[in-house]
Amino acid sequence: MRRLKEMDELAVKLTTSMDHDKHIFYYDILVDYAHVLTLYKSGIISREDLTKILKALKKVKEEGFEKLPKAEDVHEAIEKRVIEIAGNSGKKMHTGRSRNDEIATCLRLFTRDKLLDIATSLLELRAVIMKKAEENDTIMPGFTHMQYAQPTRLSHYLIAYHDMFDREFERFLNCFKRVNLSPLGSAAFASTSFNLDREYTASLLGFSGVVENSMDAVSSRDFLIESVFVAASTLLDLSRICEEIILWASEFNFIDLPDEYASISSIMPQKKNPDVAEILRAKAGKMIGYLTSAMSIYKALPFAYNRDFQEMNQILYHSLYDTEIAIRVMAGMFEKLKFREDIMTEKAGKNFSYATEIADMLVRKGIPFRDAHKIVGELVNKGVLSSNEIACEIVRVAKKLGIEINLEDEEITNLLSIEKIVERRNNMGGTSKTEIKRMIKKRVEKLEKDKKIIAKIRDNIAKSLSKLEEEVKMYAES
Repeated sequence: MRRLKEMDELAVKLTTSMDHDKHIFYYDILVDYAHVLTLYKSGIISREDLTKILKALKKVKEEGFEKLPKAEDVHEAIEKRVIEIAGNSGKKMHTGRSRNDEIATCLRLFTRDKLLDIATSLLELRAVIMKKAEENDTIMPGFTHMQYAQPTRLSHYLIAYHDMFDREFERFLNCFKRVNLSPLGSAAFASTSFNLDREYTASLLGFSGVVENSMDAVSSRDFLIESVFVAASTLLDLSRICEEIILWASEFNFIDLPDEYASISSIMPQKKNPDVAEILRAKAGKMIGYLTSAMSIYKALPFAYNRDFQEMNQILYHSLYDTEIAIRVMAGMFEKLKFREDIMTEKAGKNFSYATEIADMLVRKGIPFRDAHKIVGELVNKGVLSSNEIACEIVRVAKKLGIEINLEDEEITNLLSIEKIVERRNNMGGTSKTEIKRMIKKRVEKLEKDKKIIAKIRDNIAKSLSKLEEEVKMYAES
């Protein structure tokens, strides 16, 4: 049943999406190109109609989003303008199509491109981190519960950073595979009686396949939620690193913040504030809000299409734009970070960070680990520091537990060497130089493979869209 009265003015303001549809204007034109070419191939519209519509669409594209007529959304606005230019032929453009499959396709095209942009920015960040890992082999303290725990290498620490983002890269890549499927041709939800070649349409737009079930194609937004989730997960990783940057730039004094990514206090001239890291840290909280909002909107929506989906679109746009910028900013800031290696090394042995090594030595002498743990724990409580005191105290405490042990001062002295502690940890993934070099080599090689994967995906899409543009040009200029 058609509406007889004009929509209430405030209701129009509430429901219009034109203020953020600029993000998908370009993609809507691509969708229109592919759809009308499919209509022509199927014999649904004539060659003359096709030519007029394509010419009109090219003109709309040249005029740009800002020149579109007033409408409820970008889809209606483009169609209005096409009809103004192409007349009755323009009225045939929407044949066999609904705004439901149209917007779903536009969103997937937008998301596809942004996922590739974010994946590319992650490659750049990973490369920066690995370069820092190769250049910085200094020994530093590691922490658990924010307390000095065991010595490690800065390179080992940085590889852990890299591996977080490597996993995010894989998540974006896997998400991309589910996003890069075409809903176009599904119409409102129950398909259409017009015989449309959906696979042809999908190939024109560079999709790797179709969302087969027509109801699922228009009613699913799990691809959107998954994309926002991966963005949120990446921002969580960035936030953790930012927290350490903020801490390391303060009392720990492990780093010198680059001027380009910090600010001076407005009143205290001696202060350099980690503003960029703090904003990035806050972005993670905002991204969690975006994800929660998207999931809350989606929850319990009945099949098939619901206008509620419109409120999810802005979340998608902001999430993916913010994530790409955040990653690129982190890459720039990290590249210019300067580590204070002397301070890191000085603090590597702080707060009995060698205690576990002494306990391990006692285990090698036949003492059960739990007893060794207790013995060394008493040393720590008493604040015993020198090697000869440690040896005497171990013998005394062990005797209390009914354990006889012979121990030389030299054995303890050897254990207190921070350099030897990290070098002895030669297990896979450990802190020895051999393992660090192996891990760096492996990750640099994977980086190169990942770059080729993204380049190949981009090339395939570019070839498809180039073919689409060629067909548009051929028929529009005939």
